[in-house]
Amino acid sequence: MSDLRRVLAGIGPALVLLALTALGLGLDNYPKFVISIALVSMLVGASLVVLVGLARCITLAAASVMAIGAYTSSLLAIHLGIPYLIGLAGALLTGALAGWLIALPGTRFRGHNLAMVTLVFQSVCIILIREAKSLTGGAEGIHVPAPTLFGWTVRTDGDFLLLIGVFSALAVLVLTVLVRGAFGKNLQAAAGNEVAAEAFGVSVPAYLTAAFVVSSIGIAFAGALSAPRVRILDPDSYGVLPSIFMLAYPIVGGMHSIWGGLLGGGGLRMLPEVLRPVADYQELFFASLVIVVVMFFPGGLVELIRRAVSVVRRPADDRRAASEHTAARRPATVQPIVAESPEPLLQVAGVDKHFGALHAVNSARLVVPVGGIHGLIGPNGAGKTSLFNIVSGFLPADAGRVTFDGTSLLDLAARDRIRLGITRTFQHVAVFGQLSCLDNVIIGRGRNGVLAAVGQSLDEFRGSAHAAAARNEALAALDAVGLADLARTPAGSLSLGNQRRLEIARAIVSDPRLILLDEPVSGVAEAEIDDLRELLLRINAERKIAMLVVEHNIPFVAKLCRSLSVMGAGAIVAEGTPADVIALPAVRQLYFGEDVAA
Repeated sequence: MSDLRRVLAGIGPALVLLALTALGLGLDNYPKFVISIALVSMLVGASLVVLVGLARCITLAAASVMAIGAYTSSLLAIHLGIPYLIGLAGALLTGALAGWLIALPGTRFRGHNLAMVTLVFQSVCIILIREAKSLTGGAEGIHVPAPTLFGWTVRTDGDFLLLIGVFSALAVLVLTVLVRGAFGKNLQAAAGNEVAAEAFGVSVPAYLTAAFVVSSIGIAFAGALSAPRVRILDPDSYGVLPSIFMLAYPIVGGMHSIWGGLLGGGGLRMLPEVLRPVADYQELFFASLVIVVVMFFPGGLVELIRRAVSVVRRPADDRRAASEHTAARRPATVQPIVAESPEPLLQVAGVDKHFGALHAVNSARLVVPVGGIHGLIGPNGAGKTSLFNIVSGFLPADAGRVTFDGTSLLDLAARDRIRLGITRTFQHVAVFGQLSCLDNVIIGRGRNGVLAAVGQSLDEFRGSAHAAAARNEALAALDAVGLADLARTPAGSLSLGNQRRLEIARAIVSDPRLILLDEPVSGVAEAEIDDLRELLLRINAERKIAMLVVEHNIPFVAKLCRSLSVMGAGAIVAEGTPADVIALPAVRQLYFGEDVAA
């Protein structure tokens, strides 16, 4: 049954488009025309979900991208006699090129700056179309010939509806597979927490570029499908106002699922037909609708529907909350401690880092042995965070060496460390809140390149053995930290203690050799600190994973770590066992402010 639900969830949006097509074929010509245009808008809405919803990138260039697709397929047919199907393929290519061009500056900006970049692209495209009169017909426009497919000439309203419905459904199917699969989840991770995403192999620039490209391909394809239906192409039909109107599709419908794009695109495109008796007030109604949705239903109409459904499921939610409470209190059984190897795994030697006149890290050195648990403590401003960020790859060093099992780390990007067997947690919990616990941990496996994610998305849709293996590995990691019962729960709804456990599960799922723990009990309730310490000891013993721990909680560090380094003024001032180091008068004076003489 679960396999059937997975398949239906994947093909459901496409089936809805096909059902609308079948319904429209039995209606009069004008309703057929309206449904055809609505289907195109649904495809545009689904495409914008990828960019606006998942990647959180505002675009005001959707209409120009649609124009690029429409003009590409039409001009190929008019000037070169290219068949319609090849023209559609040409629209896909030019759409991808347009998305890539927007992404070049677009991946460097956010918010209003990004909106301005896309607005410039929109304006330039329309100006070029208007001025290239010999090619595009300029402001007067061009007449689009009727398409022919395998000897079938598309002429009637029914023919156009069938053509647009089938091709739109195919395009939406592809988008659904990507959005529901690893590609969409990694994209949400990249947009939600860039630092955490990079730490687990998600290249944020690559994914944002891919979001622009995929979204633009879908929008350009929609433009090519609609071009023969509208018959006359002119640049004014693809101006700034249509771009703003398209941006409202995912906002009103719901930005985080394909259903939102379909609901917003189809609903807003059909709404003018409903509002014909008050046509003079259409713009006011649209503006009011957007404001109401943004203020009261940030998740769009899809969220409104889910709220209604959640009323029925409230008892199940109560049971889930009780399960979470139980998981948070689940005792950890400490396994026998495995003796660490004298062989060094992570070596830091002579590392320096300056911030202007501030010498943040001064010839720092430390060694984490194979299977060892090494702590790094020091007062605020001692340089711990700077050294930790150098080791984890988020801060370049000015001098020195950092090696892992003989491999230099200083020239590697943060995302590349997971391939060597290094993972991490964060001082401020960095789970991907909109994703489930299971999806968070699957991302922790580290196989998150864009092309790899596209393949994994297809595997998930097909229910392949690779997808099943990834789920099983993630479930095993969740079980190791006591969160297996919450695998389907959104990570953002967990308590802080359970989010810390989730971070640990995400860190161990790739079977690393070293975990970098950045204040693992920061903000955690006192009652849970011992449980987390015992959990880390058990993981170290069972999985032979070494750990480098930065922490302010001295009792926690003393009970967890087998060796300890103390930093002061950027330098390592003491090393040894926790008991010996903490007892040193110089350390107590530095860390606790005690008088050395006393």
